Order: sequence, then structure tokens, then C-alpha cells
Amino acid sequence: MRKNSIFYLLVETYPEAFFGGNISTADQMKYGSEGVFLPLEDLIEKHAPNFSKLLDENPDIRRNITTPDGHIYALPTVIDVPRDLTGPKLWINQQWIDEAGLDMPESVDDLYTVLKAFKDRDSDVIPVGSSELNDIKYGLMGAFGYLGGNDLNVVDDQVVFVPETDNYKEFLKYMNKLYTEGLLDSETFTQDGQQLNAKGQNMRLGLFMDAGAFLKVPEEESWDYVALPPLTSSINDELMWPSSTGLSQGTFAITDKMQNPEAAIRWVDYFYSEEGSIFIGTAGGMEGTDWEWTDDTETTWQQIVPEGKSMSEAGAERTPAAGTFIPHLMSQDWVHKEESPLNNNIDTEVMENYEEYFKVPFPDIYLTTEQRNEITALQSDIEKYVEQMQASFVTGDASFDEWSSYIDTLKKMNVDRLVEINQEAYDTWLEN
Repeated sequence: MRKNSIFYLLVETYPEAFFGGNISTADQMKYGSEGVFLPLEDLIEKHAPNFSKLLDENPDIRRNITTPDGHIYALPTVIDVPRDLTGPKLWINQQWIDEAGLDMPESVDDLYTVLKAFKDRDSDVIPVGSSELNDIKYGLMGAFGYLGGNDLNVVDDQVVFVPETDNYKEFLKYMNKLYTEGLLDSETFTQDGQQLNAKGQNMRLGLFMDAGAFLKVPEEESWDYVALPPLTSSINDELMWPSSTGLSQGTFAITDKMQNPEAAIRWVDYFYSEEGSIFIGTAGGMEGTDWEWTDDTETTWQQIVPEGKSMSEAGAERTPAAGTFIPHLMSQDWVHKEESPLNNNIDTEVMENYEEYFKVPFPDIYLTTEQRNEITALQSDIEKYVEQMQASFVTGDASFDEWSSYIDTLKKMNVDRLVEINQEAYDTWLEN
């Protein structure tokens, strides 16, 4: 067996089940087809009412965990906390907008006006801070009609390679305008995240991407920043924001060594219930024994840590792989019951500004070994070329008169085949 396989141990043995295993889709398919992993769909239907309910309410979950041979070999982590469905957010300084007498931008043209005002307030201000641009592209690409976060999008069930579209060209032209006029950090393509963070700590950034504003700017100043809502442009009037599928693949699997798979699936199904998700998730245990409310309104809580133990030690004893399963019920009931006001600010910003416009750029498809090998051979060179030319177009090192040459190069690198393979896998996903 492969040494990087989840099953490779000194004596090449494996257990009855994997819990919190993070089993890759490739391993699910390989060891499922070899009979090492048991198919779970019948067990789910007969013995897992909580997970079955999730599948009924969210058909895409079933699609995302069903392999091309029609079987489910592993259960996923299910996350429905809005802030966790979109990693980075666009944070903009609301106080600076107010001081300039402007409104929150609704279009990229509005944003340009705001960024100009940021620059005018102080020559040391960097209106848009970025490292390598892909962070900003995640949030702004939607204004131009495609979702950031993945170069592949699906439109009307057709796979699209975004970096070869005219919409992407318009995005690059916009970023080139910002760069040329000193509104996009001149060190965008030469600095790392740590260098960008240093600028944030010195309160030089007007707009940036991060999971929370306090991760980039001083905590006491972070409250001046709010989430910039999705924008429109002259070529797109649909508001959209990239969202993940909310799934982490391969969390739980049963192997052919399991003596009682029915009991195993019933046991793990408990953690997809409201009570079970609270037990294993954020709170980490049972009320009164493992955690307790800290106020009469039951809005904040604290863990009960036995004397002589650390919080992590106590948590490990209470709930194996705590946080592995976070179903929908838990996210809705508990998302505002965390003690950190900074986290609650993120929750509120995401739910008010992004959640309504969530769209998944590309689903969790399964690739056969042959498809995966071919994509790997194509993707690396194509991605490197796209990033190289992205920087060149934005900085002006490449003229947009060279766009047709850029597209021709992508064609020669067989980008059409890359799309074709993903289309085949997407079509299989759609049939599940």
C-alpha cells in the first residue's frame, strides 16, 4: 500500500472505522471499490434518521458524497454556519467612508470613488491592500459576473474556466486602473501576508480581505471596518458572493472489519442530531457537566474544566474529534452564543451582507484515477500561467492588446481538455 495512504501503518492494518479521518475522495473511491470501505447508503436509510433528514433537506449533500459507482463510502463534516461558508470577507473602513461624506458602494464605480477618497485623506493610506491579488479577486470577481475562489464556475450546468472569459478581462482592467492610479497596493505582487498585515497594524489599509477585520488591523480599530457587500458592474447586475459547499469530505467511514456496522452508523448518526451536535461541537459536552450558562438569558456559556486539567485535555476526554460534526440545527441555535464579541460581529456582518447572495462556484465532484491524473498534469502549468499573466495585466507589464495571445496560449496548454474533464465529472455529479 502507498505510504501516504490513510491505511499505511507499521503492520499495514486498519481499524473497524475511521472517525474524523479526513479521507480523500480518491481514497474513498479506491478502498470502496476494493471492499475495504463498506457502502453506507442502505445503512443510512435504515439506521441514520438524523443524517437522512439532512440528505432530504439538502440534495446536494448526497451528490457531493456519492462516488461515480453510485455508493456513499464516507460521511462528511456538515457546516452551515454562515461565516464558515465563506472564508475571507472584504472589510472596508466605514468611518473613512462617513468622513468623506460618501455612501457604502453598490457598484465597482462607487467603490472607485470611495477608494479615491481614501487616497485623498492621507498619502500614506493604501486604499486596497492585497498579497498576490487572489484574496481581492475572491471578493470582487462576483461584480463581474463570475465567482471568485475557484477558476471553474458552473453556469446553466456548463463548466466555465473563468480566466479565459471576457468578464475576467474586465476584472483585470478594473484592477489595472486601481493599480495605475495608486489605489491598489504597489507591492501587491511582491509582498507576503505578513508584510501586508504589518501595514494593517499601522492602520494604512482602507479595504482588504480576511476572515475578520481584527486579524489585519488593531482590535480597537477593527470596529471601524464593516463587510463590503457584493457589488455590481457595467457588465453584471446580479449580486453574488462565493460560498463553499459546507462539506469536508471523508469524516467517518466503516471498514469491512466492523462486526456491527448497524450499531456504528446509529452511533455516529447521533452527532447529526441537535443534541449530539451540541455535545460534540461548540459547547463540547453536556449542560451542567461539561458546560454551563453564564447569564440568565442563556446567551453566553463557559466550559467546566475539572481541576488539574487544561481545557483541551478536558475536551478530548469528553468528545472525540470535537467540532467534527456541526449540523444545521447547531449553527442556527448556537452561532450567537459564543463569548467573543469579535466573532459575533463577523456572524452579523456575514448574515446581513453575504448570506442572501451565497453561490457555490463549483461542487465537490469525484474524479476517477484517470481523470485526476490528467487534470493534475494540465492544471499545474495552466494555473501558473494564469497567475503570471494576472500580475502582468494588472501591473501593465502586459498590454490588453495581448489578450488574444494569452487566450491562444491557454488553448495550446489544453485548457479545453481541462474543462472537458471537469464537465464529465460534473455531469456524473448531477446524475447522483
